[in-house]
Amino acid sequence: MSAPATTVIPPMAAKALPLLGHTLPMWRDPMPFLLEQHALAPVVRLRLGPKLVHLVTRPGPVRQVLVTEQHRFDKGGPFVDAARTLIGDGLGTCSAEDHRYQRPLMNEAFRRPCIDSYTTAMVECAEDMVASWQPGQIVDVCREMRRLACRALTRTLFSDPAQARLTLEIEEAYTVLMPGMWWQMVIPVGLVHKAPLPANRRFARARVTARSLIGRMVAAYRARGADLDDGLSVIMSARDDRGRGFTDEEVCDQIATLMIGGIPATADLLAWMFCVLSLDATLEKDLHGEVDAVLGGRAPAHDDVPRLPRLGRALTETLRLYPSVSVLSRKVTRHVRLEGAALSPGDEVMFSPYCLHRDAEVFPDPERFSADRWLPGQVRPEQREAFIPFGSGTRKCIGDTYGITEATLAAAVVLSRVALAKVPGTPDPAPLLRMTLSPVPLNLTVEPRGIRDQGHQEAADGTTALRCPAHPAADD
Repeated sequence: MSAPATTVIPPMAAKALPLLGHTLPMWRDPMPFLLEQHALAPVVRLRLGPKLVHLVTRPGPVRQVLVTEQHRFDKGGPFVDAARTLIGDGLGTCSAEDHRYQRPLMNEAFRRPCIDSYTTAMVECAEDMVASWQPGQIVDVCREMRRLACRALTRTLFSDPAQARLTLEIEEAYTVLMPGMWWQMVIPVGLVHKAPLPANRRFARARVTARSLIGRMVAAYRARGADLDDGLSVIMSARDDRGRGFTDEEVCDQIATLMIGGIPATADLLAWMFCVLSLDATLEKDLHGEVDAVLGGRAPAHDDVPRLPRLGRALTETLRLYPSVSVLSRKVTRHVRLEGAALSPGDEVMFSPYCLHRDAEVFPDPERFSADRWLPGQVRPEQREAFIPFGSGTRKCIGDTYGITEATLAAAVVLSRVALAKVPGTPDPAPLLRMTLSPVPLNLTVEPRGIRDQGHQEAADGTTALRCPAHPAADD
């Protein structure tokens, strides 16, 4: 007989406050705090208010949670539970049982032919954005990329212009909902969020408004009675092998899920990409050359995505360093051991793709931006397993291909037309986590390609050794 497994009691993270636990560092600047815990143990206990959460800090046990023993976990924990208050039980937050029904239906809107049909709108939106810029203009890149991502998602989901206008109204509601949701996640105390505070009232109004607007869109499509060539029509018409489809309420949940997941994820990826390029003249010059050689001055198309491998690797490295969804959670449904820690049904676990992607044992020199670490033949299996910007397993993000396609095409449009340069004397942006990870602030100057490329020719030294923008030191 084999010896019984030794049970390990995970250490408790330091600096817990009475009642609040570790809520304060998680709210103020969570990533430095979580990185500190990654150096402590494979599993670390945190307290978020009255809740005890197990932070999993190594790629191996995270893979247990997401892939090899995913049947012992389900969507849940402080982050998923708070998300349900906004998007309901859509694909991103539903239980494993509901997911088995929902995923095949939602897959219909993300198959290759559908994504092919979406790319025209993606490119047109990017071209409209660049055309609105003037040489010498300083643009708020985060805001511009959010507008672009929202406009592209609007055009691919809703081909009726009236519905596109409703979606823009929803975007305004989400500017309140997104930071409000983060507050609810890190302080999981219901009484706090029910207090008659201005922030709570704004959050409640925005949540009701967003849901109402989405309901109006679905009702309008149902009343129209004719399929349109867009994502919402595909979702509403999808049927399983028994002929079942989504109810209108379920469609609203799915659209809300796509809105909250699709807009910031793509926008953050593009914003971080242009942040990196503004600091790395050599990489920017290389990407300008690749885009010029492939496109030759024309607009990009879906078939060009695999023909831009250097750009693809740069986007992948951007996702490694700055995954938009940087903290995820699950709830234990069956007894399980993670690195010797015995977890029981009802326990909550949390893990951070941001921190996992900075594991020096998996990614050498992890703070260095190096697109070449993703060259064919260079990537080790353990790196592929640890790289989870879209999650992994059966609950991997359904929009990963959509998002990468949109980001590649949008980046190609911008790179072929203009350059975005750092404003002299301004500090490097710092990663700010409020639901998603954004570079703040990121104001860049629009420069004509000719002027920028000439400067590159004079300054290039043939090396790329960018140290990525980092968080300030964690507060004591």
